[in-house]
Amino acid sequence: MHRLIYAVFASMIVSSTLAIEGLGDNRIDTAISHPQRSAEDRRRDSYRSPKEVLNFFGISQNQIVVDILAGSGYYSELLSHVVGDKGRVVLHNDAHFLAYYGESLANRLGGDNRLANIERIDIPLNRLTLEEDSVDAVLIILGFHDFYYEMEGAEKIEVKKVLSNIRFFLKPDGILGVVDHEAVSGAPASVGNTLHRIDPEIVISEMELAGFEVTGHLPILTNVSDDKAKKIWDVAEGKTSRFVLRFANKK
Repeated sequence: MHRLIYAVFASMIVSSTLAIEGLGDNRIDTAISHPQRSAEDRRRDSYRSPKEVLNFFGISQNQIVVDILAGSGYYSELLSHVVGDKGRVVLHNDAHFLAYYGESLANRLGGDNRLANIERIDIPLNRLTLEEDSVDAVLIILGFHDFYYEMEGAEKIEVKKVLSNIRFFLKPDGILGVVDHEAVSGAPASVGNTLHRIDPEIVISEMELAGFEVTGHLPILTNVSDDKAKKIWDVAEGKTSRFVLRFANKK
């Protein structure tokens, strides 16, 4: 049944995207063109399509947004500019992500308090809890597959517990957005530990079991030339095929 749902959302995407872009939130355009953004981030824009993704997730001024497993903070910086001074971005990483991205994240956040509305939280994902119904949107960008990654000495991520915690602090009908590297259809969750990819059907199944409702699929990051049998690091320019899914918190 999920395969059918996924296909239906793909066929509806043109009207969905037009409806979202019709909201006319120019803050996303302003954030992307912000003069303080790095040349490297601007290069990544070409294959991450942040304007379309943030529009699809409905990110707007004054929101509180949690960026889970945010890595070096590419999206966190954009979110900071979009939500503005009266909004807030919670930038989360665990020890595994900090081992890879800690230095680049410190460089992004350091100096002149340039992203003052970002609150950095370094904590195992199983322990990430916030006040009930306090968050407008949660993004998991290129990190859901790491829910199944097994790092030596690290606490194993309890997927059901993590999603339950997110439902607790995400407002009713709040948005949970997921972008990730696409695995071959039918691939087990264990490829998150080997290829650093995941089948979107696994994400949909886990979300529905947790009480979320899938409300949209944006195929803008699909790359038909991507060999999904490869590790993501072996794909030139990082241009893996990626899926974009939007869920609502139905309480």
